[in-house]
Amino acid sequence: MEEDSRFNIYSARKSYIGLAVAILLNDGKINSLDDLALEYVAGLNDNLYKGITLRHLVTHTHGLKFMNDELIRSSSPGSEWVYNDAGLSLLYKIITNISKRTVNGILQEYVFNPLEFSETGWESTYQNNLVADVFELPEDPKIRLDKDTGFERNLYVSAREFAHWGYLHLNNGNLHGKQVLPRNIFEFTTSIQTPKDMFHTPQNGFFWFKNDNAYLNSELGEELPINSYQILGASGCACLVIPEYKAVAVRMYNKIGNPVGYDYLRDIKDFGNLVSSLCN
Repeated sequence: MEEDSRFNIYSARKSYIGLAVAILLNDGKINSLDDLALEYVAGLNDNLYKGITLRHLVTHTHGLKFMNDELIRSSSPGSEWVYNDAGLSLLYKIITNISKRTVNGILQEYVFNPLEFSETGWESTYQNNLVADVFELPEDPKIRLDKDTGFERNLYVSAREFAHWGYLHLNNGNLHGKQVLPRNIFEFTTSIQTPKDMFHTPQNGFFWFKNDNAYLNSELGEELPINSYQILGASGCACLVIPEYKAVAVRMYNKIGNPVGYDYLRDIKDFGNLVSSLCN
């Protein structure tokens, strides 16, 4: 581990994809979160995707799942919360179809370049400061893999810039006194977007986890203020934002998978509770 070490943040990248959606919504490229996905991409399977809105896609309430590597419909949209990546490829198709750009390209223009983020990016070649490089990126810099679009699970971020990512959301688009993005974009991403009739399920903003309904199996610690939110990844990383304390806390691991007997839910809750106790 060095000062510039960068970690694969896995599903925490969904908050980056979510911000790209919010940018398109703010720019008028997306009319409403309640628009049907079928309106934005031609040629989709009507039976599979009927009734699914963009809101369902960013809140894990789309009713899709993979079974034996096949995408199926397991429930009606808006009737069940299930955490998986089944809706992410559809959301990515929508983003690229309406913007004619990749998520990476959108974020480079709106966030990474203005803020001079040099330790954040979807990597397609190996670098010495990449931690837990399970994707076996080629060490030869002349060989590039097609993995820098902003969709794949190869977003590498330093602990420092992951904290800045949370701080950007905490301050509603203002970083170091510079309003990088309109405030309302972050009001989209960090306020609860889960369908209102699904109160007794986990709650999400644009993929960010919230727990304003005191849901028992939430991944946020019980002692955190009610307006806190966080994003997680399979490598054990987490970015926790606590507006009440004006605080951001980040943890990074280089692990893949969980050992026998390890209670992931309890561990991530304890992380949040620890941060809360330090801030309180």
